[in-house]
Amino acid sequence: MRWPRLILLLLLAGAAQPALAGPIPAYTATYEAQAFGNTVVAQSTLSREGDNIRMAMDAHVSGFLRILGRFEFTREAVFKSGDGNLNLVQTRSVQVTPRRERKVETRFDWTTSRAHGHINRKSFDLAVPPGTLDFLSSLYLTMEQLRNGNLGKTLTVTVLERDRLREYSLTLQGTHSIDTVLGRMDALQVVRKDDSSGVELAGWFVPALDYLPVRLDYEADGNVFTLELTKLEWHHPVIDLEGGRP
Repeated sequence: MRWPRLILLLLLAGAAQPALAGPIPAYTATYEAQAFGNTVVAQSTLSREGDNIRMAMDAHVSGFLRILGRFEFTREAVFKSGDGNLNLVQTRSVQVTPRRERKVETRFDWTTSRAHGHINRKSFDLAVPPGTLDFLSSLYLTMEQLRNGNLGKTLTVTVLERDRLREYSLTLQGTHSIDTVLGRMDALQVVRKDDSSGVELAGWFVPALDYLPVRLDYEADGNVFTLELTKLEWHHPVIDLEGGRP
C-alpha cells in the first residue's frame, strides 16, 4: 500500500489570482483521509527563522494497519526566498513501516551546484541544476507565485527525490466551488503529473486561504484517496474555523 505517496498529496500547487501583500503567513494545517478502514492524519507547518523558511510535514496511519506496526512519514525543508527564487539549504525525511526505516538527509552547496547527503548509511553526491527543489519548497514556490499573480497555466519543477532528479508538471484545470470545514468556498483545481509514472494528484486551492489546499485527491491503481483539511491555525493571528480570520 502506497501510504508515503498518499501523504505526498500535500505537495501540489495552484493557479494565478490577484497579488496579496506580504509573505505567506505561518500556519499549521491538519488533513485527514480515509482508506480501507484506516485513517491518515497529516500535519503541515510553515515557520520563519531569520532569513530561512522552514516547512515540515508529519503523517501517520491509524486503524487495523497499526496491528502490523508503525506507518509514519516525516519531511522537513529549510530554504531561502529572494528575487522570486528559492534556494534549498537542507532537507530531511524519515519513513517508517513495519519492514524498514529509511532516513534521508541532504545539504545543498549552491556555489558548486551540488547536493550532498546520505540515505541511512549510504552517502551520495550529485550535481543539481539551479532552481532544484524538494516537494515542500516546490509547494511554497507555487503558493508564492500564485499570491503574486506570476503563475501561468502550467509550471514545471525539477525535484530532488532522495538521490535522483525528477520533473513534475503542475497544470490548472479550472475553478470550482467546493464544501470545506469553513463552508462552501471557491477553489482552483490543479493536477500534478509525472509523465514517467502516469500517477495524477489533484488538488483544490482556496485563494481566500492564501492558496492553501483544502482537498487533495490521489488516484492510483483505479482507487481515489481523498485528503481533506480538518483544522487550520494561522500563527499571529490565529484563524477561528467557525468565524474566519480576525
